[in-house]
This record gives sequence, structure tokens and C-alpha cells, in this order.
Amino acid sequence: MLRICILYIFLLMLSACSTIGVGVAPPEEIKSPEMGMIFGNIQAPERVIEVSLREYGKLYIRPFNRPPRVLIYKNGNFMAENLKPGKYIFSSMVTLNKRYNLVQKKIDAYQRIVTVHPGELVYIGSFALFELHQENRHRPKFKMLRMRKPDERTVIKMLYDRSAGTGWQDLFARRLMELR
Repeated sequence: MLRICILYIFLLMLSACSTIGVGVAPPEEIKSPEMGMIFGNIQAPERVIEVSLREYGKLYIRPFNRPPRVLIYKNGNFMAENLKPGKYIFSSMVTLNKRYNLVQKKIDAYQRIVTVHPGELVYIGSFALFELHQENRHRPKFKMLRMRKPDERTVIKMLYDRSAGTGWQDLFARRLMELR
């Protein structure tokens, strides 16, 4: 029994370590033409180290299944590649010192649903997170606003270089042509 507990703790620690190296890995190759991507930009008072996307209606229990992998870069750009077509919720983000749950109530989840169609790149926007006066230290009070800058074209140009050598780069190039 003790060995099983130790093995379980080791697996949990190993899975936690896999998300610590955020932003250093290049995007994976497109696994299927059906797969899509969600991308955007987020700015906060501290560096954002994690963005959580959840497939709508799906429960994630580690180590049995995982939410989609989201790569976050120092400039605030993020991308989640190889997403199955469906609905996703932009649910939370983590900075160096705080976690911000963007879905506090059920209505919040409906307002943050993003639909990914087969082979589609979905730009969900640029956001800025502002901390408000703290009433409770354990529950950060904040506001997240959609921003105009950086726009989709600017974010794609930055992610284009990051996706070098993958099929995503071709999709980014096509989308840049559409935005002209």
C-alpha cells in the first residue's frame, strides 16, 4: 500500500513538472487535418505562466486525462494546438504568484465558450488583467478586459516564427493572407 501511495505521489509530481516549462517547447506538429488551435495574448501585472482551457462538459482527473496543453510565451502570447473540434472554455490563468479563476459562476462559463471547427485557427483576443482593491487576500479580485492591441495580425506574426517547421506555420501564413 505504501508503494502504491509513493508511486501515485511520484506520478502527480511528474505531471506537475510537465507544465512548469511553459513557453519553452515548440508547438507539436499537426496530428490530423481535423485538429484546430486557439491562440491569443494576455497581459497581467506579473508574468502569466499558465492559461487553462477546458473542453466544454468534460471533467479532467489527473493522471487519467489532461486538459489541452497551452504554450505561453514571455510576451503574453499563448496557443493551444491539436484541439479536437468542439467547444472550449477559457477557464483560468496563473501568474508567478496568483491563480485567477475566470469562471466563478455558470454564466461565466457560457460567456467564455470558444468553438473550434476542423482545421481552424481561432483567435480569442488580447486581454489585460487588472487587480482591484483586495478585500480578501485569499481570493484575488480582478477585472479582465479585452484589448485592441496586440491585434490578431501582430500575434500571428509573433507565433509564426515559434511554429517554424510545423504545419501550423502554413496555417498562420494563410490566415495572414486572409487578414490583408
